[in-house]
Amino acid sequence: MRAHARRGVALIAVLWMVAALALLVAGMQTMARGQFSEARLHLDAGRATALGDAAIQLAVLDWMSANPAPDRLRHARYGFDNAEIEVEIVPASGYVDLNAAPEALLQALFVHGVGLDADAALQLAQRIVDWRDVDDEPQPHGAETPAYAAAGVKFRPRNGRFVVPEDLMQVIGVDFDLFARIRPFITVWSTGGAGVNPYAASGRTLLVLCQGDGNEARRIAAARDAGQTDIDTVTLDQTFLRAGGMGNVLHVTASIAVGNGRRAVRGRWVLTRAHADGTPWQTIRAEPVRFALTEAGGS
Repeated sequence: MRAHARRGVALIAVLWMVAALALLVAGMQTMARGQFSEARLHLDAGRATALGDAAIQLAVLDWMSANPAPDRLRHARYGFDNAEIEVEIVPASGYVDLNAAPEALLQALFVHGVGLDADAALQLAQRIVDWRDVDDEPQPHGAETPAYAAAGVKFRPRNGRFVVPEDLMQVIGVDFDLFARIRPFITVWSTGGAGVNPYAASGRTLLVLCQGDGNEARRIAAARDAGQTDIDTVTLDQTFLRAGGMGNVLHVTASIAVGNGRRAVRGRWVLTRAHADGTPWQTIRAEPVRFALTEAGGS
């Protein structure tokens, strides 16, 4: 009996060892897969950075060399290293400028851009105006220094320009999640007007200009993309619109398929003015590569 018991104990010990080894091997396999995925992500990001920057350079060159000068946003395709890169060039005049947009446009942005209700949108719009204006008198629903002190936050209204888009997160009520949702609509680098040029605006920004009227936004986009030069915008709030040219700041994004229904997106904000070092244009900001699903992948 004792021999049988010892054999039973030994068998149980062996089984436990086998189970432990199996768990160890499974853990190592999971770790290896994770490391491989991380390495693949870094590889994709590095390749997308190189290809994206090359396509962006060509797109800016084509934009600046065009005759006549471009009068609307552009789409283009370039090929490098057996990859096709899709490029979108959106002038900064096609975005809502935090430094110049009127209160009503800011409110429409929060309502039709990110889905806030009208009261919350008005409050944030007035807080943005208070943050950038030079006086210390709050708007009826805005906030100046006493409100920030009462909220216990360290930052205060600048009473000056938004220098980078991330400054928006210093406005009370704008957290990281809300900023991430509104980021595709805004700029701080547009010059020459308080409104948005509909010929330069993306489809989602047009929806803001049309105050949520999808049919009107699609009509304007279709006419613009067809090359029409006399688009009827009389139905839009004219205080939302900016007349004139495209300006000299571009947001250029390059999109490259990386497999598994994903695309890598590289972006640059470019000033189309010669630099003192002789380069024909300047990069204001280079955006790190981000990954997104393709339309087929469910984006």
